[in-house]
Amino acid sequence: MQMHLNHQPFEQIKAGTKKIEIRLNDDKRSQLKMGEKVEFTDLKTNEKIITEVLSLERFQTFKELFKKYSGPIIGSPETESIEELDRENSEIYSRK
Repeated sequence: MQMHLNHQPFEQIKAGTKKIEIRLNDDKRSQLKMGEKVEFTDLKTNEKIITEVLSLERFQTFKELFKKYSGPIIGSPETESIEELDRENSEIYSRK
């Protein structure tokens, strides 16, 4: 499967600090399976890296996700609060 990433999270995955990629469970992502390879393309440089899906977790809300995961593992600063993470995420994904 192919996906695009902004430059900063791409570099964090490449460096090994960001280990969890957060996506909406839309039609495309709902097809992902453990062990599947994902090719990420950096939107700034067009560089590509291939990763492997090691696990999949689904959450009802992003806040639930942020209660379990935060900090560098998801590509955010260690000190960022759940509310800050949720607010920033709402700028990426519209609320329906």
